[in-house]
Amino acid sequence: ERPCDLFTFDSFWPETREKWVKQGAPKEILPAYGERRTSRFLRDYFQFGFDYFRSVQTGVGSHIDHEPSGLGYGIEYRQITPIVPNYEPRIISEDERTITYISGDGQTMRSLKDAAFRMPTYLDWPVKDRASWNEYKKRLDPNTPERWPADWNAHVQETNKLGEEIPISLDVGSFYGYLREWVGSEKILYMFYDNPNLIEDMMEQILYLETEVIKRVVKDIRVDLATFWEDMAYKG
Repeated sequence: ERPCDLFTFDSFWPETREKWVKQGAPKEILPAYGERRTSRFLRDYFQFGFDYFRSVQTGVGSHIDHEPSGLGYGIEYRQITPIVPNYEPRIISEDERTITYISGDGQTMRSLKDAAFRMPTYLDWPVKDRASWNEYKKRLDPNTPERWPADWNAHVQETNKLGEEIPISLDVGSFYGYLREWVGSEKILYMFYDNPNLIEDMMEQILYLETEVIKRVVKDIRVDLATFWEDMAYKG
């Protein structure tokens, strides 16, 4: 209502929603019903007072799609980094409690079968040196047609029309967060010291990718806000 008002937006773990359903909430709040419709349903049903916005659909940005991955056990189609094409998720091994698999980003991960959306255990990463980076880098071309919706013009018209009523957001992506997802938390810190030229090349590619995507989006769509993802934390 006022220029100084804070934008209110939040989300909830799938396990939390499942618990709410068991306590009497409607099943429509569950992620399986589609994140876009579910988010609005959560806002309207619980009267949280959240603001609503539309994100521009591009192949840049950080997200976890709660769509079936084919792996079972509720394992999500997980792609945090903007690679196109993504890796085909596949199971490596499993036991009674856990499943070890390759994610959409090319990481090897282990998740609990009964709590698949919680933070997984990271076992291996796709970028280890200059040679593996050169191969991975091919997936970061901003002009890859598959990075954009096939019906981009229709998406532009729909988004601009929505922009007359609600804010339009562009997820610009990340810098350090992507590096960490590609190399691993500890290994990327050593790489800053041991191989700064490789770090610079990786960041230059991220900058090129994100800049080219931004140029195309703002040429066609009126964007009201931009979001950047980083996830740096330590104990406590």
